[in-house]
Amino acid sequence: MFTREKIVSAARGDTNMDTVIREVNLVNVFTAEIYKADIGVKENRFAAVAQYKDNKPSFQMNGDNEIDAKGKYAIPGLIDCHVHIESTMITPDMFAREVLRHGTTVAVIDPHEIGNVMGTEGVKYMIDASKDLPVDILTTIPSCVPAVPDLETAGAEFHPEDIEEMLQLPNVVGIAELMDYVGVIKQHPRMAGIVQKGLEAGVRNEGHLPRVYGSDLAAYLAAGVDSDHESRATDEILEKLRAGMLIYIRESSISQFADIAAEAWKEVPYVSNIAMCTDDVEPNDMLKNGQMNRVVRRCIEEGIPAPLAVRYGSLNGAIRYGLRDRGAIAAGYRADFSLVDSIEKMDVTDVFVEGKQMVKNGELTETITSSVPPLLRNTVQIPVLTEEDLLIKAPFEQGTATLNTMEMQLNGTTAKGTVNVNVADGMIQELPDNYAFVSVIGRHGQNKKPFVGVIKNSGLRHGAYATTIAHDSHNLVVAGTNAKDMLIAVKQLEQSGGGLCLVKDTEVQAQLDLPLAGLMSPEPVEEIAVKVEHFNETAKSMGVKVGRRSPAMAFSSLTLTVIPEIRISDVGLVDVYHQELLPLFV
Repeated sequence: MFTREKIVSAARGDTNMDTVIREVNLVNVFTAEIYKADIGVKENRFAAVAQYKDNKPSFQMNGDNEIDAKGKYAIPGLIDCHVHIESTMITPDMFAREVLRHGTTVAVIDPHEIGNVMGTEGVKYMIDASKDLPVDILTTIPSCVPAVPDLETAGAEFHPEDIEEMLQLPNVVGIAELMDYVGVIKQHPRMAGIVQKGLEAGVRNEGHLPRVYGSDLAAYLAAGVDSDHESRATDEILEKLRAGMLIYIRESSISQFADIAAEAWKEVPYVSNIAMCTDDVEPNDMLKNGQMNRVVRRCIEEGIPAPLAVRYGSLNGAIRYGLRDRGAIAAGYRADFSLVDSIEKMDVTDVFVEGKQMVKNGELTETITSSVPPLLRNTVQIPVLTEEDLLIKAPFEQGTATLNTMEMQLNGTTAKGTVNVNVADGMIQELPDNYAFVSVIGRHGQNKKPFVGVIKNSGLRHGAYATTIAHDSHNLVVAGTNAKDMLIAVKQLEQSGGGLCLVKDTEVQAQLDLPLAGLMSPEPVEEIAVKVEHFNETAKSMGVKVGRRSPAMAFSSLTLTVIPEIRISDVGLVDVYHQELLPLFV
């Protein structure tokens, strides 16, 4: 709680500020200016800002605590408009501890990863574990559990009535990315009903709309969904900006689009509908390169003026979610802010939350923990498998077959291809160079044999790669050049409760255990980051490379049935545009 009377008194100069930041370079996100100022904080608010004129402040303020910030820059607390904590592989308290060091003070999470594994129990765990942390963690309710029913099997199914109930949970601000954009555009009853629940509740309906233009874009907007973080081309971003859609500039461990967004920004005379998000950032990447501060930095590097980039990373997110007292350094606003040494590098040194210093010289001043214990139990429930189950069975005994394949593209999308293979004794056991077997094994108790297909451009030259991080149903995915290594990798994850595993010549080369829903670990980010780094280096040595993604995320979206154009699920090969299954054999 705070007292307006005391804050106003300090603003008038009748009483001391609690803290005064002296001679700092203030980044003004209202006017896109940077100028020297003194900043006064009383209780949890900014009480006054005094701009310097003729090398002295326009009015004097005194503080019980004064910080000399000469040469530093003051920026508002950064706001991540869309992030999956699960992708950091750590729990909400460990997430808050790390992102705070990088200047993020608000994070809008989408717990659809754990929701797809553990249903409403998983969503409620994320909300409960996020309470009373110094980072304000707001929640959007997963809209696509699973992303596309009938084309994949998740650990739960959310329908409009389930969404309506979860919208009543604390700190909920919207419905998370409506990934089944085909269902929204074509007004399929489930998706239309979910969007309507968001409209009726007066919350934000968050979008997910890759490579959609023209009348389909208009239909998506008209349905009541008005944001997107999946835009992958300059012309796509321009069309969406002109249509009034809010674009989140995304820099994640999987997708980096600051350069493309900056090119679109340069094309228009004025744009206000831009904010920022990280979406999916793995722990070692976050530890080394930052979190929201890295998105701001990348935009500055690509030519967006620093004050505007900071605004896109702070005030615009606050406006989006109705946080009327956040996102700026000005009298009356909540005193969430950071000090950075270099505005271009966005190297955060000190962070304040509600006027209290939480990070000093890059180190936390307090221990951050959640009162809710990790939700630990083995969620990898798969059938008994043999090596033969991980090979492709042909509809004839001998000869040549043509298979439909999934070909990875540099920008993270996929294309449909074909490959000719030899059939011997009714089985396909070998593939040409640059092709690998890929299997999706239902791990939510489906108790059925896995689907096995073919992927091109994975880079995997020899051995096997298995993961339970497989957006968004998070079944167990294994890719490999031979069934023996693939089966060993699968069994390792079954025993550990999920994670990632690399096997070569029947020997485990690297393994990362993620016992919380097969997605997260209760370890601190520093510890899990070392393990991810080792996994990445090992995967690189085995040739794994998929577009711009890090190796640990390389196969995480092979099963994402809402990213064009071909994906794979426990049900089969999926044509994303037409939302139907493709035959494996042409």
